[in-house]
Amino acid sequence: MRKNEILEILKLGAVLCAITFTVALVLAVANMSTEGRIAALDAKAQDEARKAVLPSAEVFEAVEVEGVGTGEYKMIDSVFAGKAGDDTVGYSIGVAPTGFSGAIDMIVGIDSEGKVTGIHIVNHQETPGLGSKALEPQFKDQYHEKSTANPLTVIKSGTPKDNEILSISGATVTSKAITQGVNAAAKIYHEQLDK
Repeated sequence: MRKNEILEILKLGAVLCAITFTVALVLAVANMSTEGRIAALDAKAQDEARKAVLPSAEVFEAVEVEGVGTGEYKMIDSVFAGKAGDDTVGYSIGVAPTGFSGAIDMIVGIDSEGKVTGIHIVNHQETPGLGSKALEPQFKDQYHEKSTANPLTVIKSGTPKDNEILSISGATVTSKAITQGVNAAAKIYHEQLDK
């Protein structure tokens, strides 16, 4: 290889490195400048979800619960007590069960009597037209007023009994995952919060 060819290769390599460095720097600055805004929007979405599932609460206070995110509480990622004045009216429990296409981030509301007050799916990657039907009232409203005394189960057809949820047609995995999330919230409620 001649000296001119080597210099040309080194010159092209230096230009490519400079371009790569500049692009990486621009992306890093853009990420840092939007990081706070993204966190604020996420916090707002979580707060709105808590209010949606436990509307009788005026404010929410984070509750430290032993074992959250590990072991038998692996699916749980947050617990908030819903307060109305000095009274605890229930809890909003953040869970992340694994659906067909990944984690389903959702909030489960449970009132002080141990009944589900609602579920709110904050984020998911479920299949459009199938698993995404979990956002529709026809499916998610089934959980409203369900007792947490016994685990809920999913049925594929028929009329659901008190502890049953009718699956979304073609999205049984998603239906079961959401029900597992509700059952996980009920478990931590009965074992650590209902005192």
